[in-house]
Amino acid sequence: MAKSSAAKKGLDKAAKLAVNEDGTLNPRAQSMLSKLLSVQRPVALAYVRSLRRKNPEATPEELIKIIRRHYLTLTTSGGAAVGATAAVPGLGTTAALGVATAETAGFLEGTALFAQAISEIHGLPVQDANRANALVLGLMLGKDGKNLVQRFNKQAGGTESMFSEWGSTVTKQLPAPVVDLLLRKLRKTFIRKFAARAGGSLVGRLLPFGIGAIIGGVVNAQMSRKVADESKEAFGSTPTIFPLETDPEYVAPKKDRKLLAGLKNVAALRGKIKKNKAIESDVIDEAAEEDASNMGSSNTDASADNRTDKPTNDRTGNDSPELGK
Repeated sequence: MAKSSAAKKGLDKAAKLAVNEDGTLNPRAQSMLSKLLSVQRPVALAYVRSLRRKNPEATPEELIKIIRRHYLTLTTSGGAAVGATAAVPGLGTTAALGVATAETAGFLEGTALFAQAISEIHGLPVQDANRANALVLGLMLGKDGKNLVQRFNKQAGGTESMFSEWGSTVTKQLPAPVVDLLLRKLRKTFIRKFAARAGGSLVGRLLPFGIGAIIGGVVNAQMSRKVADESKEAFGSTPTIFPLETDPEYVAPKKDRKLLAGLKNVAALRGKIKKNKAIESDVIDEAAEEDASNMGSSNTDASADNRTDKPTNDRTGNDSPELGK
């Protein structure tokens, strides 16, 4: 009981540092969430191209099914306990600094990759972080997210025909200033919704950051299924032709693998899951393995250089005899 009480006090203290009394996030927590809820467009394109190389006969619809399957494997497997129970002993340091655990970071980054990859296949490039954030938060909130997009779209003069497939509304149709306002509302709704699910406690408010140690894993697994389902309505019918920039020949495979190696949070979460169960291999695994191999080679070469390239001294004490002549 004593440990449980201490953990709860730590959670409350950490929550106050991340969430303001009005339910908004402080700047540091907001910056962290924004970064995790978007991936750079080249990375999303590299992911789609790499999957197409691995599945050359797949149609756009079939590739989206593969992406959806990989996403659900990442976010609903036993190893993806997004509630971050393991982080509780270190709450004083980790939570107070507002740093997401590996599980949460992998979940959020994976959700952003899923949403943006599907958006690219639909010919809806996500050009900036705010649109990416709004898209991902809208999917996470499900019906509430869709309703908010529709409301802001209507206020901006959008037509009824734009309402059903709201993915295009967020990614290209809403003016940038409206997207900014929408994002603030989505973010605030996101935080408040999870506070309500946890009985209004500060612990609940921090579920999106992996600090809801007991119920976070369950909630996030449910959320990922909601995201997968909501994406079907948000983007509508799948196109029959891939956009040009998703063509496997558009960029060299090596360059795409280098881009995918930057998905450290997703790769770390997949690695944790693979320790407990066998899961389908993904192009992200291959990129991470190649990156690790390259780093290992670089370290070996650096060590060899340190051993062989020692400066030599002549009798005058000069490090470079030739220059001392």
